Amino acid sequence: MIDRKLFYDGIRPSPFGGKLSQSQVDGIEAVLNFWESPPVNPDGDFGKQWGIRAPGWLAYMLATIYHETATKMQPISEYGSNDYFTKHYETRSDLGNGPAAGGQAGDGARFHGRGFVQLTGRRNYTLMVPIVRHFYPDCPDFTTDPEAVKQLDYASTILFYGMFCGTFTGRALKHYIGDPSAGQGVDFVGARHIINGNDRASTIAGYAQHFMAALDSSMTAVHVHHRGERQT
Repeated sequence: MIDRKLFYDGIRPSPFGGKLSQSQVDGIEAVLNFWESPPVNPDGDFGKQWGIRAPGWLAYMLATIYHETATKMQPISEYGSNDYFTKHYETRSDLGNGPAAGGQAGDGARFHGRGFVQLTGRRNYTLMVPIVRHFYPDCPDFTTDPEAVKQLDYASTILFYGMFCGTFTGRALKHYIGDPSAGQGVDFVGARHIINGNDRASTIAGYAQHFMAALDSSMTAVHVHHRGERQT
């Protein structure tokens, strides 16, 4: 468990420059809540990864959100016009866009990037429907309601599943971040490959260090507090 006050006290100075908005807190809370108590237990490969997760995974996810949402900590839409999305995504067969890939005309704009990380393309929107419905059965079909991937609960689930299971690029958190207490390495720079190659890798690694320091202090404080309770 995470002592939320200590955690927010830890991240407020850096990377947030001394101030956190309610909107930023709301976004962070959605991620922390899923980390601590998902609506149902993850299963399959997601469940396997859930069993080996380390606090550094959470730190890096928060750092990724900080970067990908331009510090807003809220699910956002990719910047760009429909013309831009059509030009870059409309005929992307790897994204399942357009009639030639089994999709429909207009998929490039319809399935532009959205979320805590930029979920893009008909194929990826389709993939995430049963994943999110495992946790939230009332989740709509993202192929008919693509804006729904920006709802906090759904965006958090997509973030966790994609980064735990490697669905965004084929690389996952387990490939880069272990548990130092078990003698495992932590490569926050290399972990950028989970989302986008080497783009701003060192900068995001710096954000992750700040989140990790706050998690270390807030998790340790909770552990010590609970240990004291058991001794009384």
